[in-house]
Amino acid sequence: MNNHPLADYVRILARGKNASRNMTQDEAKFTLAQMLEGNYHPEQLGAIFMLLRVLEETPEEIAGFSAAANHYWPAGSDEFDLVWASYAGKRRQPFWWMLSALLLSQMGYRILVHGTLSHTPGRKYAHEVFKELGLPIVSEDNSAIKTESLVYLPCAQINERLQQWLSLKSILGVRSPINTVMKTISPNGVPSVQGVFHPNYRAIHTEAAKLNHELALVIKGEGGEFEVNPERKCIADFRFADSSGQIEIANTQSHFADKPENTDTSALISFWRGETGSIYGETAVLNTAALALCLIRQNDDFGQALDDCTKAWSGRDCTII
Repeated sequence: MNNHPLADYVRILARGKNASRNMTQDEAKFTLAQMLEGNYHPEQLGAIFMLLRVLEETPEEIAGFSAAANHYWPAGSDEFDLVWASYAGKRRQPFWWMLSALLLSQMGYRILVHGTLSHTPGRKYAHEVFKELGLPIVSEDNSAIKTESLVYLPCAQINERLQQWLSLKSILGVRSPINTVMKTISPNGVPSVQGVFHPNYRAIHTEAAKLNHELALVIKGEGGEFEVNPERKCIADFRFADSSGQIEIANTQSHFADKPENTDTSALISFWRGETGSIYGETAVLNTAALALCLIRQNDDFGQALDDCTKAWSGRDCTII
C-alpha cells in the first residue's frame, strides 16, 4: 500500500525527541494546501495540529500555512485598503475597535474584517457585533465585497474547512495553530492589522509577514483583538514595504473609572452617536484607528495619524449606526 501524501509530513513532526523537527515554509505550505483541498484523514489533522502545538509553531510554518490559505480569498478581496483579523472575541469589553474601523471607513478607506463564528462559550465575536450594528456581512454571492467600505467576511467564505478547524478546541482540548494562522492571512498586497494575546507572538507574526513579503502591524491587544488598551503601554511591531520597526504608545493612566466591564453593543452605539462619553473608549478608539492608519499610509508617524483620526472623529457621521 502506498503512503498517503501527508504521511511523510506527519513523520517530520513525530519522529521522537531527537529526530523530529519543525517544517520548512514550503513543507508547511504543501501540508495545509493538501488539507484545504480535503486530501487528509482526520487522524492526520489531529496529529499535525497537536504536534505543532507541542513543538511550538515557527514563523516559517505560520508563513507556509498562511500562504496556502491566501489562495482562497474571494474575488474583490484585494481591492481593500486594510484587512482586519478578528478571531479572539471578547468577554469583558465592548468592541471599541469596531468604531475605529468605522471611523477609518468614513475617512475614505475600505476595511475588510474577517473572523470566526462563535466557538468559545462566554465570548462575543465580531460577526455578532456587525449584525447588531446593522453593518454588512458577506454572504455567498460576495456582493458586499464589491460595494461596501466596511464589511465582515466569515472565514467559512474563504474556505469552509477553516471554520471547522477553528471549532476543534472542544475536541482537542487546546487551540490549534490555525488560530494563529488565521490572524496572519491577507489578500495579495493588502496590509493587515493583527492582535495577539501573548506578547511573544508579535515577533512570530511579523517574521511570518516578512517571509511572505506582506505588510502587517501587530500588537498585544485587548483580549487578543487588534485594539489598544489605554491602561497598558502598547508596542506595535510593523512591517512596511520599505521599513520595519516598532511604534510605542504610552498608557495615559493605569485605571479608567469609566471603563465598561461588559460587551454590550448598545454602549458602542450611544458612544458613537455622542449620547454618552467615555475617556477610556475614546482613547481606545482613536489610538487603535491611528495605528491602523499608520499601516495604511506605510508611515510610522503615529502623532500625525492620531491628529488626523481625532479630527475625523469630531466630524464623524453620528447617524450611520
